[in-house]
Amino acid sequence: MSKMKSNSHYFNIFPLSLVKPAYNQSMSAKRFMILLFLLLLTTGSLFANQREQGIASWYASEPGTLTANGEGFDPEAMTAAHKTLKFGTIVRVHNLEDNQTVDVRINDRGPFIENRIIDLTPSAAKALQMYEKGIIEVELEILAVPDIPESKYDRPGDTGWYRIQIGSFSNIQTAYSLYTTFHALGFKPTIEIVQDTLLRLTLRWIPSNDKDESLKIVKSLGFTDVLLRSEQNPKL
Repeated sequence: MSKMKSNSHYFNIFPLSLVKPAYNQSMSAKRFMILLFLLLLTTGSLFANQREQGIASWYASEPGTLTANGEGFDPEAMTAAHKTLKFGTIVRVHNLEDNQTVDVRINDRGPFIENRIIDLTPSAAKALQMYEKGIIEVELEILAVPDIPESKYDRPGDTGWYRIQIGSFSNIQTAYSLYTTFHALGFKPTIEIVQDTLLRLTLRWIPSNDKDESLKIVKSLGFTDVLLRSEQNPKL
């Protein structure tokens, strides 16, 4: 056993890599290429020059009020809220009316109004010459995406990685069979001994871009009542 903590023991049946999925005969070439594509997405290398168009607005809050990533709201900071981008992503906002631009860092979620794609701080709105208008047409250009989201929380997805807890089993053969099934599909399963007699099966190190597909695969195999939890970044 490689780790021991209180009443739980963690181990891998096979010596699997924690970062790079190994290509083997049981994994189809198509799935291998999908996983490789998703791995590239998580590094941010495919986000260069990604663009999005829509309406920008600005918002205000009491200074120090917690943003979605745990930072205090600062009306003077060049930060912004976006619905989905990783916390810490640097975005160049282009004012489509006069070509003014401002670079902001995503540290909050929003705006939650249809067709609006970004909420700026008052200072960022003034730099973009849209403070008086309130809303303008903009284009977002992704400049940089962090490997590790800049968040003070450990909520599912805040680290950029997930783990799916499949369930606990008392039958060793059942646990082993499921382990080999998920391993053949390209997942990184681990087994944890809990309460001395149960084997808990978990799929670990799932990047955020692979989360939805992974859940679909899991549910297609009959596991509809699974737990989705945050995962530590395997690159650390």
